[in-house]
Amino acid sequence: ADFQVRGPGTPVLAMVGEDAELPCVLAPNISAEGMELRWYKNQLSPAVLVHRDGEDIHQEQMVEYQGRTSFVSDHLDRGKATVRIHNITAFDNGTYHCRFKEHTSFSQATLWLKVAGLGSQPRVQVVDGQDKGVRVECTSAGWYPEPVVEWRDLRGQQVPAVTNFSVSATTGLVAVVSSVSLQNGTVRGLSCSLSNPLLPEKKGAKTETLSPAVLVPSAPVSRPPFTEWQLALPLVLTALGLLVAGGLCLFRKHQREEQHTLLEGETELAEMAQSPCLDPDTASPKLMVSEDQKSVKRLPFDQHLPPNSKRFDQDPCVLAQEQFSAGRYYWAVEVGDRKAWILGVCLESIGREGRIPKSPQHGLWAVELYRKSFWALSYPRTRLSPSQPLRRLGILLDWDAGEISFYNATDGSLVHSFSGLSFSGPLLPFLCLWTHDPRPLTICSVARETQEDTSSPGSLYFPPGNPRTSAEAEQHS
Repeated sequence: ADFQVRGPGTPVLAMVGEDAELPCVLAPNISAEGMELRWYKNQLSPAVLVHRDGEDIHQEQMVEYQGRTSFVSDHLDRGKATVRIHNITAFDNGTYHCRFKEHTSFSQATLWLKVAGLGSQPRVQVVDGQDKGVRVECTSAGWYPEPVVEWRDLRGQQVPAVTNFSVSATTGLVAVVSSVSLQNGTVRGLSCSLSNPLLPEKKGAKTETLSPAVLVPSAPVSRPPFTEWQLALPLVLTALGLLVAGGLCLFRKHQREEQHTLLEGETELAEMAQSPCLDPDTASPKLMVSEDQKSVKRLPFDQHLPPNSKRFDQDPCVLAQEQFSAGRYYWAVEVGDRKAWILGVCLESIGREGRIPKSPQHGLWAVELYRKSFWALSYPRTRLSPSQPLRRLGILLDWDAGEISFYNATDGSLVHSFSGLSFSGPLLPFLCLWTHDPRPLTICSVARETQEDTSSPGSLYFPPGNPRTSAEAEQHS
């Protein structure tokens, strides 16, 4: 084309419930009258808005934008046109494209719309903490994206809290329930503050302070006289206790015998155990890596980041910092209830631009959960059916033997194994997060978990006796 289309150089910020404008302009500033002007998201049609021959073409408009858009043509003769979206919702957040076409010539630009929702005034109240002391709860709704939650005491010191987010399926907005537990019965000047990470501090935060209060113990409850069966209950419980103790002794004996056979495998597991750190420089703009670099979550919007050849620019993927080129390594990733992800190992030289081919032929050995189906990314793909729900995935890399194996780290069962491999360069842990699910993937500390519960084989993140060769493992089982 003998012209170019340009959009805003920075993301357009819009508040939930307000209007947003997506402007585009021609360079040079020739007239756009008589051109077909199209704003769209993932595909050309249906589109957000199509303007042709001086009117909007409603037949080509997406259902969710019908009645919510208007075309601003005040400066069309100078090559500038704008689409105004009314009553912005969380679902409008994302990437847009504007395309100007004249005959067979066309040009387009990309725009980013960031939606921010300022939630309700937080409500702070004392709730019944039962035998765990006083529990103070802070609730609020209507935020987008997830707000930053902060508790402070009367002296302004931060107070640790447990915070849970939930997303409304109808509005896409986030509700917050955050609580702190206090051992003493007095609550003085405790405040809960929520802030939107996209908005200025003073405009994007709401704080509620709890008035000084004392949690008064409840009055003693009068009890009726004991009946005969209540008097006999301790004797019955004692007899049951003896039976349970006898069964427990037999179970412990059997467990100690099994544990004796696991000691060698546990020693090797401790030597192989890794806890890789994620590399934020490789993370897609769609992802956010935690400060400790052990966790990653999917954002509801693309970040505006400087160009970086190490970064995945389209697929929502990230690599770890550690590189493996010899030896045996094992690590585990907490996937929880997340419904879509890829976990595995890839060559350090894997491409980062555009859509990444995901197969061993392109230097990636991984498994994928997507649309309730579980696959090994072999060529062709292999459908997998784990025997137990998969909430924690263990990955064993045996460079020297040319094997990459995946385990259900909860019960130690084998999920899939790639074998007979030959690697052409260093390998790195690889993670991808499909869908806008706020739940993160977290790299576990394998060695720490092993020490906490060595009496339970399932807590080892590894199948009992299997840090050996395949033949030895089969003989052991």
